[in-house]
Formats: sequence, structure tokens, C-alpha cells
Amino acid sequence: MSDTSLIKRLGDSLAFVFTLVILLYAASGPMSEFVRWVIEATTPDFEELSRRDQRMLFREHWLGAGFRSFEQGFLLPTGLILGLPLLFAFVISYLCVADTPNWARWLGAGLSAGVLFFWIAGLFAVDGGALPSANPQDFILFPLATALVLFLTWRMFGTFIVGFCLFWVVYFFIRGALPDWTGILAGSESSFSQSMRSMVLNFWAQTGGMFGQPLQVVSGNVLIFIVFGAVLMASGAGGLLMKIANRLTGRFTGGAAHAAVASSALFGTLSGAAISNVVSTGVMTIPVIKKSGFKPAFSAAVEAAASTGGQVMPPVMGVVAFFVAGQIGLEYRYIVVAAIVPAAFFYLGTFMTVYFEARRQGVGPLPAEDRPKLSSSELVQCLVFIIPLGVLSYFLFAQPSVQKAGFYGFVVALACALILFKGFRNWPSIYQAFVSAGRMSAAIIIIVAAIGLIVGLIQVSGFSGRFSLLLAQLASGPLFSTLIVVALGAIVLGMGLPPGATYFIIVIALSSGIDAVGIPPLTLHLFVVFFAVISTVTPPVALAAFAAAPIAGADPVQTGFQAARLALAGFLIPFVFVYHPAVLYQLQILFVWFGGDLPNSKAMIDIATVSWLDLGWIIFAFTLAIWLLSSALTGFEKNKLNGLERLLRVAVGFLVLVPGMIIAIPAACAGLGLVILHRFLGGEPSPVDVKTS
Repeated sequence: MSDTSLIKRLGDSLAFVFTLVILLYAASGPMSEFVRWVIEATTPDFEELSRRDQRMLFREHWLGAGFRSFEQGFLLPTGLILGLPLLFAFVISYLCVADTPNWARWLGAGLSAGVLFFWIAGLFAVDGGALPSANPQDFILFPLATALVLFLTWRMFGTFIVGFCLFWVVYFFIRGALPDWTGILAGSESSFSQSMRSMVLNFWAQTGGMFGQPLQVVSGNVLIFIVFGAVLMASGAGGLLMKIANRLTGRFTGGAAHAAVASSALFGTLSGAAISNVVSTGVMTIPVIKKSGFKPAFSAAVEAAASTGGQVMPPVMGVVAFFVAGQIGLEYRYIVVAAIVPAAFFYLGTFMTVYFEARRQGVGPLPAEDRPKLSSSELVQCLVFIIPLGVLSYFLFAQPSVQKAGFYGFVVALACALILFKGFRNWPSIYQAFVSAGRMSAAIIIIVAAIGLIVGLIQVSGFSGRFSLLLAQLASGPLFSTLIVVALGAIVLGMGLPPGATYFIIVIALSSGIDAVGIPPLTLHLFVVFFAVISTVTPPVALAAFAAAPIAGADPVQTGFQAARLALAGFLIPFVFVYHPAVLYQLQILFVWFGGDLPNSKAMIDIATVSWLDLGWIIFAFTLAIWLLSSALTGFEKNKLNGLERLLRVAVGFLVLVPGMIIAIPAACAGLGLVILHRFLGGEPSPVDVKTS
């Protein structure tokens, strides 16, 4: 066996084992419930025992004692919950890094294993009551671990995020020497040795930096959803998803592009990551969009914009939504419900822009012969989406345990895939699905470790506090100007950073200034999330567009501008839900309908202050506004729009969204008037109408 083949087999094996470890962590809740059920079922007169005796029985029963020992020895220790994912991620990623000599792969994997083994062992050796301290070997291990994660981040995610991280590392050491004119960058004086000791103590001897909150959230909540999505897509559900999307949208003008939007929205519920959405569905959708008549740049932009929306598509909204839940102390299910209307708004805007562009370019519906028909067996196979997502949603809403929801969703997804897809009923297919899940999880852990390092440096250096003070001063002015500053910060940072990193940097900076901004934490955090997400299609560095452009053979910059136009709704939605809170909060009444109580949290508004009338109005107003704005930017509706019409539509489109009804209602009437007049004024007809006449 060659060295390269051995490396691949070892990497695959470790990825498979990593997936099993993820499943084991996620199964801790169900395992505990199973142990309790067995003890109750096998103990005569259990219900007649006192509560104290029941608790003692759970402790002393052989099954309860065994599970308790396993839980305390493996499931609960911080070193294993954080250290094992990093250990697997580092070793797997080094073994799989492309265009690297084999000796370098072995060296990187060996160093990673040794360094992280020492960290885990060191954490177990420390007395739980002792104050954390840095040992001499830590001053060697920590820089080595930092170099290892930065190298992997560079190879897997590019130079920008590594350069950004190095900026904060250098800043941490020189902040005390910066002159006062550098403003918020000037920090407290500290020597090189003091800064190094602080870094080692906070980021290595304790669970900070790469071991901090981003990793804790991902390890505890997110990885099981990666496995859930990977198993579904590996089963053959991806091809079925594309057929469903084409069948549902093929009859509309621009049908092939609408199919890409629909499939990316559906796929987004499984993956929640823009780049993986582009890569996974783009290879199938972009060629079809081009073939239907759209230009290459627009074809790639459709996939980039639609995939970007997948990051805010419930019920699985990507890593950043779990960060929000952990940061503001709110159950994840409330965030999922809050995102329903904004996600619908995003895809409504994308759909309209595709529709108007299709009319302008003369791209009609998919021909009837090209619209795939689902066979009876494929209709049954649709259950592979319906049942797992139903189970997932039930446990997210009815029993607010994210881990439990992910685990039961995975179990049902695996069972459905095995029953419904014959080609998946073999060991090699299941093995490869688990390997794929392990590799995807490893990649996420690597980027999250880099994010944790950046966030830790910003916090410990004191920069976040100084930036919060500046923001608090800005917040003394109009709310709109403060929101513009936050939005620009998220977009600029997000042009080169993943949404999770952008979110954490902005929110850490906001941490002590949120009250000064004057809006509820959930609203403000989702505002940051949306702009962090939309930055992936914002030129000049539009990561999702850059990933889609090569598939279409298009210019990346032109693709980025087209994607930004398609994602226009994403730039408006955050301001809409700030000034129209019913968008986020009215649907929280769903929990009352399911027999629960209205959420009561300082992170949210009083739900009683919004109504169905408020939600109904903003749905109408946003639909009208995005119709006017999308058509104006395209320059086409039923017929070609002249310059004056386009300017009027832009002005009226923005005015419709103003919270004051004195302005919004007349603007809505004017907007409807513009649409009606255009329908009867004639003008240059659409090429679609010419073809069909």
C-alpha cells in the first residue's frame, strides 16, 4: 500500500470515528432517558417510592451507576468535550490537506495529536479547585497550537482570515506602545512577556481562545446537524431535491433559475452554510440555468444568492444561529420562529428579481418535456425530507433540547434513507456518508478555532470595551445612524470572514453597549447576523459569488454585483424587523397554540405589543416594496421601464417601509398606482410575451 493511500484510509477512518464521537455526545440525553425508563420499568412499585428513594435508586441501580460513571468520565469533562473535536479535526485536516507532501501531512498530524493530547491531559491533571496557572511547557505548546490552526485555516479558507487573526496577535503585543492618536486601538501598557503570559493563561491554561465559546457552541449543538444533513444528502436525496424543485417551479417564467432558488432554500434547511450550498447544488443548477438562456454571471449569481439565504432558513440556520442562542441566553427554538418571516422575505425578493430578469432577457418557463415528473416511488421517497424535518422541528419546539432534536432527527433520517433508497442499503454507502460528515465537521471546527482565537484576542486586549464605549456615544444619536454603523461594520468584516466570525466580533464589541442602542438583544443580534450573512454576496469580496463563478465560467466580480442585486431583500430585512417588530415576534404565539406559554425573556419584546394586523401590514408593504425595487433595478416589469419610472419606484419602495403610517399608506397607494399605470401604458414588450404571442 502506498503512503498516499495509507494517509487517505487513515483520514477516512478517523473521520468515521469522529462522526461516531459526535453521535455519542448527542445521544447523552436520549441515553439518560432510556436508563431512567429501564430502571422504572424493571422496579416493582416504583411509583410508590418517595422522591428521595427514587433518586437513590437511580444512583445505586447497576445500570444507573454505570451510566453515571460513563457520563462523569467521558460526557461531562471539559477537556474531552472541547479537546476531542479539536484533536480529530486537526489530525483529519492535516491528513487531508491538498497539494502537500506526505511527510508534511504526517508531521502536521503528529504535532497536532501530541499538542492536543498534552492539553487534554493537563486539564485532567489540574485540581478542580485550584487557580489556573501556566506551566513552562505551555509557552511552547500554545504558540505551536496557534501556528497549527493558522496554517490549516490558510490552506482551507484562504489568506484573509489568517491575516486578520495575525493582525490581532500583533496588536495584542504592541497595543501599549500605540500613540493616543490611534484612538480606540491604543491600549494599556504591557511588556512582551506580560502579554505572552496573558495569552497562554487565557487561551491555553483556561478554556478561552480556540477553546472558547464558539467551539463550545459548535461542539455541543452544531456538529450533530452536520451529520444529519450529510447522511440525507449522501443517501441520494440531493438528486430528488433537484427534481422536486424543478417540478414545483418549472412552469414559472425563468423556471430553471427558480428551481435553483427553491433547491438552495430546501438544502439550506439541511446544511445552513452558503459555500457548501453553492458547491453542492450549484454544479447541478448553474448549467441548467445557463442552458435556459440566462447569462453566465447571472446564472452563478442566482445560486450564490439563493445559497446565502440558506444560512437563515429554519429549522437549521447554520452555526451563527446557535451562537446567537448561546450569546443572549435564549432557547434556540425562539430564534428559529423569529427567522421564519425574514427567511420568507429573502426568498420572495430573490424570486421577484429572477422573474423580472427572466422577462427582460426573454427566458420563459421550462418546456413541459424538461419538467421532470416524479414517479410513484419518488413521491414516496419525498418522506425522507418530510419525516426527519418534522421530527427535528417537533423536538426543537416541543422539547427545547437542541442536542436531542439533532440526534432524533439523525436517527429518523438514517432510518428513512435506508428504507427509501435501495442504493444506500450497503455498508460502503453508509461508511462514506459518515466519512463525509466527519470531514465537514472537521472543517467547521478548524474555522471555529480561528474564530475563537480572534474573539479572545479582541476581548482580552480590551479593544471590545473601548469600541463599545464608542458605539454607546454614537447611540446617543438617531437609531438609524447607529444601525448603519453596525451594518457597515458587519459587511466590511464579513467580506473576508465567515458569518460566525463576523457576528462574534461585532457582538463582542457591542457587549456593553447593547442597552444604549435601545432595541431588544434578539433584534440587534439578528440584525448583525443578517448583515454578516449578506456580506457573502457583497462586492468586492463576495465569497459565495466567487465560489459560484467558476462553475458558470463567469467573471467573479460581475457575479458578485449580480448576486448583491438578487439579494437586495437581505439588505432591507434587518431594518424592516427593527422598525416593524411583528416580523420577528408575532409568530411566537405558535408556542401558545401548541399548549405552551408566551416566551418571557429580557432578550425579546413584550409579545403583546404586536398584532396580526401589524404583521399583515408589513407583509403587504414589504411585498410591494420589493416588487418596486426589484423591477426598478432590473429596468423591466411587464415592459421596459424608463429612467423616471425607475427613480419613482425606488423612492416609493423605500417610503412604503417607513414605520409611520402617515407616510407609508400614501406611498403604498402611489406604488400600486405605478404598477397599474405601467400595465396599461404599453411600451416595449417583454421578449417572453413576443415569443408566446
